[in-house]
Amino acid sequence: MIKLNFAGIRSREEMYRYLQGKLNLPESRGENLDNIYAMLSEASGRIHIIVEGLDKSRKRLGSNLDGVLKTLRDAEAVTENLTIEVREQIDAGKEWMDNPGVVEQSCAYSRPVLVETNEKPVPHNSQEGLMYRAEGRPYVRLRYPNAMNVQLQIGDMMYPFLETEKDVWTVTLPLEPGFYYTNLYVDNCLVLNPFLPIGYGFSRPVNYIEIGPVPDFFQMKDVPHGDIRHEYYNSSVTGRTETCIVYVPPGYEENRGSYPVLYLQHGFGENERGWVWQGKVNHIMDNLLARGKAVPMLIVMANGMVMDETAEGETILRHNLFPEELVEDIIPFIEKKYRVKADRDFRAMAGLSMGSMQTSMTVCRYGELFGWEGLFSGFMHDCMGENQDNSFLEIMKEESFQKGLHLFFRAMGRQDEFWDRFAEDDAFCEENKIPCIRREYEGGHDWNVWRQCIRDFLPLLFQDEEPLA
Repeated sequence: MIKLNFAGIRSREEMYRYLQGKLNLPESRGENLDNIYAMLSEASGRIHIIVEGLDKSRKRLGSNLDGVLKTLRDAEAVTENLTIEVREQIDAGKEWMDNPGVVEQSCAYSRPVLVETNEKPVPHNSQEGLMYRAEGRPYVRLRYPNAMNVQLQIGDMMYPFLETEKDVWTVTLPLEPGFYYTNLYVDNCLVLNPFLPIGYGFSRPVNYIEIGPVPDFFQMKDVPHGDIRHEYYNSSVTGRTETCIVYVPPGYEENRGSYPVLYLQHGFGENERGWVWQGKVNHIMDNLLARGKAVPMLIVMANGMVMDETAEGETILRHNLFPEELVEDIIPFIEKKYRVKADRDFRAMAGLSMGSMQTSMTVCRYGELFGWEGLFSGFMHDCMGENQDNSFLEIMKEESFQKGLHLFFRAMGRQDEFWDRFAEDDAFCEENKIPCIRREYEGGHDWNVWRQCIRDFLPLLFQDEEPLA
């Protein structure tokens, strides 16, 4: 038996010296994690390692301690006679695990579970889904009777489950904190699991996971909360009854004044619910308002996946019809039902990915209606479908149009797969002397970046305008 107690260790260097002595590691320079893994995974005979003192060392050692624990678990996974016993939980502020801003979802309300390291078989009626081991490592545990193979796909990576008990399948996820869409395959069939959060993406209901700890800025706080309202309107453009979601700021009913409004669009394959359930925009806005960092406004979110029928009866996506639907149907509906200021100085539009293209088209074609513009993971050019027509961008070259915009905000994650298009838009702006606020974030083409975009965009809106009237 080897006992590792981290309670009295004060630095990364001291921790590695301690591990070197306790595990009989050879002298080495730099990181010792590879040596730890090699020594344990190649060891013969039974080895039982007890880990203690995590709570008292967490703040001092942080991610370095996480790396050691991950290495121990990785070695345990491939070594038959190695067992790791973690005797206490890390006090890492797990309050976020119960925060409604984190765990609420459109189809259910479930919480991740923190369990002891020595797991017992999962009863048929037990909690399934995303869980965390005592030291904080996330894993998914699901029950699939009679299954032969279970896999979880995240991006391009496939994570195979192990049947750890009869009919109980478990996979440990070596993921950084953040939001991840997932595809779950059971015996090579794509399935939707009710014990994982369900949203709408990829043009269908889809599972996702939120790995914590999560940022503070979109957690629900003890502050006044706005309303989320589901509205129906008749569209002259589509010929159908359509829906939109409206965020109404706290105090709207009590304050009889008129408000500015932001029209906020989702990306391809998502719908009007995305900015609330995946984007957490309501909690982000609540928190900004409570801190006095943003102007109270309505946020209107509509379905940009505008479908049309060909002469042959085939249903196709017409994303470039949305600007017309917004101007002809949505804006008149909102301005008739809500107290919003019907003036370009108090009307903004923003969107992510496909929604950024729709924003660019709309603001350019209807510049007299919008004074504020935001493109997240964003494209000034329309790069979807065939016969792309980017003639609308000609107006952006005009000095009068540029001066008329109070704000032009562009942002993208540095690891975004569409970075080259963002760079092309950089060149377009530079060539035509188009002023903009430009932001970069760590991350890809996903909600982890878009949440930061809206957090930074909202405080910039309507700040120089008159108060509620």
